[in-house]
This record gives sequence, C-alpha cells and structure tokens, in this order.
Amino acid sequence: MVSAPTLSVIIPTYNRAELLPRVLENLVRQDLPPELYEVLVVDDGSTDETPSLVGARAAVDGRIRLLRWPENRGRSAARNEGVRQARGEIVVFIDSDVLVRPDFLAHHMDVHRRASRAVLCRGPVVAIPDIRLPERLPATRLSPSYLDTANASLPRSELLGAGLFDEGFRAYGWEDIDLGFRLQRRGLRRVFRPEAVAFHVQPAPSLETFGQALTKEEERARTAIYLYRKYPGWRTRVLIQYTALHRIIYFLLAGGGLLNQRNVPSIAARLRHLGLGTLEYVAMRSVLNRHYLETLRREWRRDPKPREELHRVTLHRERAHQNGEAPARHRG
Repeated sequence: MVSAPTLSVIIPTYNRAELLPRVLENLVRQDLPPELYEVLVVDDGSTDETPSLVGARAAVDGRIRLLRWPENRGRSAARNEGVRQARGEIVVFIDSDVLVRPDFLAHHMDVHRRASRAVLCRGPVVAIPDIRLPERLPATRLSPSYLDTANASLPRSELLGAGLFDEGFRAYGWEDIDLGFRLQRRGLRRVFRPEAVAFHVQPAPSLETFGQALTKEEERARTAIYLYRKYPGWRTRVLIQYTALHRIIYFLLAGGGLLNQRNVPSIAARLRHLGLGTLEYVAMRSVLNRHYLETLRREWRRDPKPREELHRVTLHRERAHQNGEAPARHRG
C-alpha cells in the first residue's frame, strides 16, 4: 500500500498551456523526496492544450494528478475541488503562472514540522516579466491578504474547518482575503518564511493585451462589492480601495488624466525600451487602478442586492461547506 504524501500542491488553471510546463517542471525538481508531495492541477474548463499537456505529464510522473471540469466554474470552486481530492495533510497553494525554486516546498514543510500547532505559512511573491528567474531577489509584492494563494500552505483540516473558498467569487479577485478572514477567526497563527519565494510571471500589458487587463480590473471591482457585502465596514473599504483617498492618489498618479487608457500602452512601451521598468509599472497601474475604481463606483450604485439577503446566503454556503454539503450556486 502506497503511503499518503505529506504535501498536496494545488494549482487551479485555465488556458495556461504556454506557461504550465515550466510551472510543473519546477515542481517536480524539488529538493524533497518525491514520495513526500503530490501536485494536483485542477483544469477549470480550459479550451487550449492544458488537459492533454497535464495528462501527458501525469502519465509519466505519479506525483502529478489532473482534475478536469468540462466548464469554467471559477478559481474558488477549482481550489475547493483540489482540497477535497488532496491526500496530503498540508495543502500548498500556488497559481498556474507562478514559478518556484527547488527549495520552495522544503521551506514550507520545515515551517509546519517546526510548529507546535497548526499554522498558515506565507512566503514572498515576486513579480517578474518573463520565465527567467532573477539571481537577486527584487522587490516583493506586499499583499494585504492574510492568505495569499500565490504562495501559502496550511493544514487541510483548517481549510475544511473554515468552510473552504466561497464559490460566489466566480470572477477574479478577493476570494483568498475572504477565506483569510475566516481562518483568522479560527485563531490560525501565520508564519512568514522569506526563503519560500514564489515568482509570479506578470508581463506588462501590451497594445494587444491591454484590453484583457482592463477586463480583469472590471472583474476585480465586481467581486470587491461581493466582499464588502459580506464584511461591511471601514476595514474592507480600505482593502478594496473604496475611499476618497484612493481616488485622489490614482488621479494624481495618472497626471490628472494625462495618462489614460488610450495612450498608456504606448507610453509604457517607451519607458520599457528606455529601461525604466519601475516608471512603466507605475504608469500602467495608475491607469488600470483608476479603471478599477471607476468600475467599482458604477457597479456599487447599480448593485440592488440587499446586504441582509447576501449575508444570509453567505452564512448558508459556509455552513454547507462545514457540513460537507454541496454549496448553492451564487447567481449575483
């Protein structure tokens, strides 16, 4: 009888066939003995070569498992399926555009082995423009989330006890913050391991991809409203940047409107050509964040769902998770 692994790495993915081979290659080259971990790739209805690619890898490497759905259900549902199917005591979350070094899983495992009780382990997330890993560690992304699913590990039992991810977060954004709130309420201590670095591949938006980046910000705004309806108050407003201060900051960063959706892709390209990567990032983010805030204000005024009704639905979903029932599909 084959013993269960200690770690289960869960990767939700959707149409990432171009990058996923490198992600899996880095994971199968970890310093840990192969029997100590498994990699679960949850294909969330991809229409590219993702299923055949992962299936071929799984056929030659028993550590890799492919879970596939015929339709897209969202990252929360995909991660939940991975947690349910995981055989390891500890679940490690990364995304399908995250690359790791050979010592990544060893650092996560060491944190849990040293802990006297259950903990949540977090590591740095570093944004890189392509798949080349830097020799020196550049500036890391500071996430306001207690749980950042680009780089985190915790006991599977804690995830089940907290009710898993809320599948009402179907579009991009905020589902890890929501689950992080619930894990905090359970008293789960967080440990930061600076050596467990995750590299998030984030190419700067181009003229061809800028529209996709704007769409992503629109999705983030809509799920921000869902988060606020669950946790109304100033803390959530600051997290989702729904304050006058944030509007002023991004208005100023955009030069009072001089930087806008029409000209920022070409300006960012010139800055990149001149080697001014930081300025390129600031210019692009200022315009994208302004678009996010504009969408947030518009959707906020349009959202008719009463807070009490959504809170009731949310409580029902979390109780269903805890009781092992299938959660009702949110239709907001």
